[in-house]
Amino acid sequence: MLAVALLATSAWTQPVLAQAMTPADASRAQSPAQQAAASSSPTQEAAERSGDDTSGGDIVVTGFRAALEGAIDTKRRSANIIDAIKADDMASFPDANLAESIQRIPGVSIQRDAGEGRNVTVRGLGGDFVRTLLNGIEAFSATTGSTLGVVAGINRTRGFDYSTFASELFSGVTVSKSQSADMDEGSLAATIDLQTAKPFDKKGVRGAVSVQGAYYDANKSYAPRLAGLLSATSGSFGALISGAYSKRRAQEEGYSDTSQSDYSDALNGFCGRATDDPNQAGSQVINTAIPFVNTLSGAGNRPANQCFSGKPSDPTAYSKINQPNVFLPRNPGLGRFELDQERIGLTAALQYVPSSDTKVTLDAVYSQFKQDRRDYALSLASNNRNVNGASAAFPLFAGRVDSQIIDVNVDPNGQVDYMKLNNVDIKHIQEVTRSTTKTYEIGLTFEQNIGDRLKLRARAGKAGSDYNQPYTVLISYDGFNKDGYIWDARNDPRRPLINYGYDVTNLANVTFTNAGTGLTPDIRVVRAGVRNDLTTGALDAEYELTNALSLKVGGMYKKFRFVSTQDQRFFANNGPPCVVSASNNAAVAGSPPAACAGYSTFNLAQFASDFPTLESLSQTLTGFGRQLDLPAGSVTSFVVPDVQAFIDKVGVTCNCANKYGDFRLSYVTALGNNRRVGEDDKALYAQLNFDVDVLGGRQLRGNAGVRYVKTDVASTGYTSATSQITVPNSYTDWLPSLNASIDVVPNLMARFAFAKVMARPGFNALTPGGSVNTTFGAQSATIGNPLLDPYRAKNYDLSFEYYPQKGAFYGVALFYKDIGSTIQNLAAQEAYSNTGLPLSLLPAGQDGTTIYTVTRFRNTSGGSIKGVEVNIQQPFTFLPGALKKFGFAGNYTYVQSRVLYYLSAGLTATTTYDQFINVSPNSVNATLFYDDNRFSTRVSVAYRDAYLTALPFKAEVPDGNYSYSTTNVDANISYKIVPGLTLTLDMLNLTNQAADQYSGAIRKAQRVYSVTGRQFFLGASFSF
Repeated sequence: MLAVALLATSAWTQPVLAQAMTPADASRAQSPAQQAAASSSPTQEAAERSGDDTSGGDIVVTGFRAALEGAIDTKRRSANIIDAIKADDMASFPDANLAESIQRIPGVSIQRDAGEGRNVTVRGLGGDFVRTLLNGIEAFSATTGSTLGVVAGINRTRGFDYSTFASELFSGVTVSKSQSADMDEGSLAATIDLQTAKPFDKKGVRGAVSVQGAYYDANKSYAPRLAGLLSATSGSFGALISGAYSKRRAQEEGYSDTSQSDYSDALNGFCGRATDDPNQAGSQVINTAIPFVNTLSGAGNRPANQCFSGKPSDPTAYSKINQPNVFLPRNPGLGRFELDQERIGLTAALQYVPSSDTKVTLDAVYSQFKQDRRDYALSLASNNRNVNGASAAFPLFAGRVDSQIIDVNVDPNGQVDYMKLNNVDIKHIQEVTRSTTKTYEIGLTFEQNIGDRLKLRARAGKAGSDYNQPYTVLISYDGFNKDGYIWDARNDPRRPLINYGYDVTNLANVTFTNAGTGLTPDIRVVRAGVRNDLTTGALDAEYELTNALSLKVGGMYKKFRFVSTQDQRFFANNGPPCVVSASNNAAVAGSPPAACAGYSTFNLAQFASDFPTLESLSQTLTGFGRQLDLPAGSVTSFVVPDVQAFIDKVGVTCNCANKYGDFRLSYVTALGNNRRVGEDDKALYAQLNFDVDVLGGRQLRGNAGVRYVKTDVASTGYTSATSQITVPNSYTDWLPSLNASIDVVPNLMARFAFAKVMARPGFNALTPGGSVNTTFGAQSATIGNPLLDPYRAKNYDLSFEYYPQKGAFYGVALFYKDIGSTIQNLAAQEAYSNTGLPLSLLPAGQDGTTIYTVTRFRNTSGGSIKGVEVNIQQPFTFLPGALKKFGFAGNYTYVQSRVLYYLSAGLTATTTYDQFINVSPNSVNATLFYDDNRFSTRVSVAYRDAYLTALPFKAEVPDGNYSYSTTNVDANISYKIVPGLTLTLDMLNLTNQAADQYSGAIRKAQRVYSVTGRQFFLGASFSF
């Protein structure tokens, strides 16, 4: 069984752990790729960058303890600040994927989605500031996630989705926290290189196979994991191929209010108090204007005549809630996500090594990640609506303006924790998404030594990803005007008691076609895609000036293309019907029927004729909340539409007009998600590597250099359905860097690193598309900003490392990041010519000097991140007997950050300072292990503090959304039956740690509480 050793080749406290790729990873029955690379160093390129001579330095580890010793040695010899997880032939840390293995490095934390790590944050900076490489080539990967997650929706950023990969494919992971001139630019935080095995990692014929069965206790399901590798070398040639296959049936259940709490008079508030108004015959409620009590909800009076029911709220309850700074839930509900995932991965490598001076490597990676997601929800919709187009004639779909507050309790912080409502609308929802992500990398590397002093390295490659979402279909049933709705969080805010006031399993209590109202049903269809493609080439030359100095120079070119597309059903949901014909396909929903002829946007009569009842188009969700420990009386079953039945029987995904309605898709209503970015990057660098004796024989090692980068970018987007524009931009950066380490006294080392770094703006900010209002007196534009400058920062590091004995390590590291600028969405008055938009959009009488109110992303002042990392690794060799087989490895990270936030995009936006998002001030990772080279076991704990996830949660409110602290406990047991054959048992999330999010630092209004259950993996691996 093979594992992953953490080669902490960092300048300080990187964990020097023999870190396995996971139970679900390396020890996913111990990945064959990891087994195959048991003797190779995954930090070859990093070591070359740092000036290390790794020839003859590969560490062959045969056990967990040996892996620790080898990792410490690699760390000690490194010039740059590097953490690495490498293949080992003994055991693995129990983790679910690469992201969760990487989180055990100091300063690294992850965001989970549906129970698995999806994205990483390093030293306070997230995905857009962390570059991920595949075999040294920048990689991109996108998928979609649970709406309950911190990272939700389709990834259209520069961040990398680790969940798309079968982790068994990789033999090593390198995390570079410091920058040197020869490293590709683009990261403010870290560069993570995912490495696959190569045939000459270990000569000869070798192979490995692993089989593992997974059990998920949330839904009592089983799934297989398979992996295999075959490698052979003969003379100068070598070839390797590996593959991995896995399935996963995950389930997440929880309570959510993802729209989060808002003021009680937001959305124009509830029906008012009863009164004897002689001007309102037969009515007991004032249907005239009521003053707003919160200025952010509105100015003056609320709109009159919107309480269509004519029923009053309870006067006492209304008096309690109609107060300044009283918040209540907007969209509370229950939900379940079911995920069917399939990962297929392949790697291949060919190598030609005719001599010690020449090496040619061709490597390739392919991954396919399929995901079918079903989302079931039962939620209070009316609290999240205003009048919503309703009228006295058609009052359905009106929001809280037509609801009554009957009873309420407001806690001392102004948060409603109990409410009883009448005349509310409830949504019964099912949403189904089908998606596939294909990721690839292919690279060709040529390395040549010329004489004793000159080394050349040339590399060319392509990498990219293609996310394809053929459809997302959301269909809902409506429970209209229900009385007796109760939401009670007084005993447990994470799991409130919700009584919907009616039988939510009875189809007779819900409506779909809204017959008699003339409104179309709620059928939403979306098709989306994200494609990233990178072509790159690089050339490096290193010349040995003396035995202590070498000069390295080189250049790189990258051509990158990003394309985002989205089409969605053109006609409005719950809107008036419109009849459209082939001769009048420009008609839109809401057009007078007389203007159209042919078929309807939704043919209510035809649907009712073919489906007189909804039985064949519905399903009942059962067994809800088994692991949530919901209060007595909670809902455990509810009826929802069966989306697959609607697809099969109604044809809602046909992208056509059929006898039931018009289900055609169009980009017109999704212009913001139809955009492109083209980027060409050119870089040159020079770097001096040094290894000299100073101060009486003390060794001083490191590198100093500068990198020049020129970025040319062109962004394309829509300003209207018929207007697509492209705006170019370019900028240059000079990026000096220094890495140095010195032996202070025997076994004590000090390190220092400095670098100017940059990260390019996120794709969402670069689009020139948006909306433009050219009306005189109200000129405005809401757009992206293709003219943005990159993020820029200066990074400083200082560390001390103590090596008291073989296999032991103690380290303390200090880091400081001076972030020069950030990017936020703001409004300002400026000349139209500053927008980059074409003058052709302007009407007569306006030109480039015309002043517009422009809301767009802008470069704003930055902030700072500082922190300390403490790392301890100690085998208990000083203890007697079997106790000496135990050991401990752990680290602690403290991060303090501060950045300026604008609380809205308005011209008079106020500001506040707070921490960076997704940064826990305190985090701890600890592992207690036992290893006697045959039997091995370990327990790992990962803890992170509460952290900010968004700010502000509401425009102009200086407060945010947060995640509570989390503690994940995992365990691993392995037993080597005979050499080459090992049994493994991995146990993940043993405490069933919940996703636990809230809104408001003081109010702590619950946003999400969901669980994904425990995971168990039992398997075996065999290698030869």
